[in-house]
Amino acid sequence: MSHSSERHWQRGNAYLAQRQLAAARIELDALRSLAPDDWRCGLLAARLAWHADRPRDAAGLALQAVELLPAQVDAVCEAVQTLLLTGETQAARRIFGELAWVAADPDTLARGVDFAHRFGLHARALAGLDRLLATYPDDGPLHCQRGLQLEYLGRLDGAVAEYAACLALAPAYGQAAYQWARLHRSVDRAHLDAAIERGLRAAAPGSRDQADLEFARYHVLEDAGDSSAAWRALVQANAIMHAHTGAVTARQLRGLAQFDAWIAGHALPVAGAAPLAPRPIFVLGMPRSGTTVLERMLGNHSGVATAGELPDFGQQLAYVADTASTYSDAFYARLPTLDFGALGRRYVAQTGWRAQGRPWFTDKQPGNWMLAGLIHAALPQARILHVVRDPVDVCFSNWRARFITFPWSYDLATLAAYHAIYRRLMRRWQALYPGSILDVPYADLVRQPEATLRRVFGFCGLAWEPGCEDLIRNANPVATLSAAAVREPLHARALGQWQRYAVQLEPLRDRLAAEA
Repeated sequence: MSHSSERHWQRGNAYLAQRQLAAARIELDALRSLAPDDWRCGLLAARLAWHADRPRDAAGLALQAVELLPAQVDAVCEAVQTLLLTGETQAARRIFGELAWVAADPDTLARGVDFAHRFGLHARALAGLDRLLATYPDDGPLHCQRGLQLEYLGRLDGAVAEYAACLALAPAYGQAAYQWARLHRSVDRAHLDAAIERGLRAAAPGSRDQADLEFARYHVLEDAGDSSAAWRALVQANAIMHAHTGAVTARQLRGLAQFDAWIAGHALPVAGAAPLAPRPIFVLGMPRSGTTVLERMLGNHSGVATAGELPDFGQQLAYVADTASTYSDAFYARLPTLDFGALGRRYVAQTGWRAQGRPWFTDKQPGNWMLAGLIHAALPQARILHVVRDPVDVCFSNWRARFITFPWSYDLATLAAYHAIYRRLMRRWQALYPGSILDVPYADLVRQPEATLRRVFGFCGLAWEPGCEDLIRNANPVATLSAAAVREPLHARALGQWQRYAVQLEPLRDRLAAEA
């Protein structure tokens, strides 16, 4: 590609990042005039269509561009990124897996590591990070990324060593301190305490790094039994994050409330799609409700593959509705006549590879509670498991966690409002589709695991297999905040964690009680 064509490609993507669609279209037209058959034209057109709220066109254009793709690592990266954006997961996985990454430059290799993580290929992501660290041994964030992959793979001692290495090189890199502090391991607490204090002196005031370090300090102080100081650190951490995310949180809550109100006032179709294989088991509920624990138990069954937290159903819903926003007027206008059979077929076509030849696979996206009724309408052969945890327990567990994608978790009043919508919408789904969703109380799961799991297996149509309740039997990777906790034997320590802060949490408890 000529220098001029490359400039138009780069400018077009930059304009899309700024949501300047008209300017991006001008760059696309210029690129087409210079190199009409270049694969970049198709990918830029696909990205533009997606940002213009035309997901179907975007997916089609991305697939056409792949046909012109050269066997070059940078080109494959651009194509994988576009295919994932448009929900063409199957094609993205195929071209990602076909290419050798040995000769990739460091920037492209870093992108490959991210894609491997998103496909659940954590050993491959780790290998890529090893290569990057061989070139950049003093890059602190790379050590943190390697620690995360080791944690996902269950190599917790190695993860601790990488988090410590990161903080030695980049003292203010708060994520490493947070991940280290959360690991329930026998670690050198004095070393960790010193690293946190160094980080707090180095971090910019009010930054996300400072918030991460305060979250880390909270966990250390709580483990040490200093509840008063732990609470102060937790308040500080959440206040910083809420200051960064308050506007996004408000938009999310408005969108959820609008969706809840729409569902309350409109009829939805009765499920009737044809059976598809493999069959998904959706594990959903509030974040931190115990969904990972249940998925790990299911993953011990010989007929079930665990796929983790997938964005797939929401992506395919956007494709079938042909709008990227499930809160838009276009989405609500199309929802009553949506082709739910097509939605179910497309979901399985794009996601079924995760079953790895088994008849069942899990989709453990907690936020799918918002779409549970639509899931049943599209996939009546699927099973939907709703993990239910005590409201104060689950809200406090969210508030004490540092999330990337759940900004509503940083403010107690917002948490209560979010939980109220969650509880109300789940009741609507269960009323609309009685018998389609099985409530699985978290307290029962950890106190009476075999009896609870027998009920779950019966609901799913799975034959009973002894020992599936044994968490540590499952050696599969797990990429959630519970990655370390589910490597331990099953326990009930998380029940009632909020009680040591009962006085401070009284306003939250009152709000939750009022919404019951």
